[in-house]
Amino acid sequence: MKRVISFDIDGVLVDASERLRMCIKDNKVDWDCFLDCNKLPLDKPKPRIIEYLNFIRDRGFGVIIVTGRRESMRDCTIRQLRAFGISNIDGIFMRPDDNTEPDPIYKAWMMRNLVRRLNVMVHFDDNPDTVHALLSIGIDAVLIS
Repeated sequence: MKRVISFDIDGVLVDASERLRMCIKDNKVDWDCFLDCNKLPLDKPKPRIIEYLNFIRDRGFGVIIVTGRRESMRDCTIRQLRAFGISNIDGIFMRPDDNTEPDPIYKAWMMRNLVRRLNVMVHFDDNPDTVHALLSIGIDAVLIS
């Protein structure tokens, strides 16, 4: 079975800090604002991580994306990833539109299901709580800042 490396998008492959700043209201994130495809042009690629993703893919590892972005963002997400030099992904796993669970809960559930059918070696994420949740269920995870 092919070994697979998993990446989050926002905060890992892309710098979404400008989009995030725009969507903070009363010290809380307005998720409808943050997860608006029309705001993705505010993001910037993170070249070092994208180069690493391409490096490991070119050496025969599978690459998947596990993101908290909503399924309804699939098309704009794929366009953004391609524009930033990310293609030939083995799978993009997105949050169902009606799912409002915090990322650590959603991603732990998703990764638990993925490791049943994929040989996921490690997941890269920018959320310390998500990394902790994955580690606590036996899935290797690395915090990216």
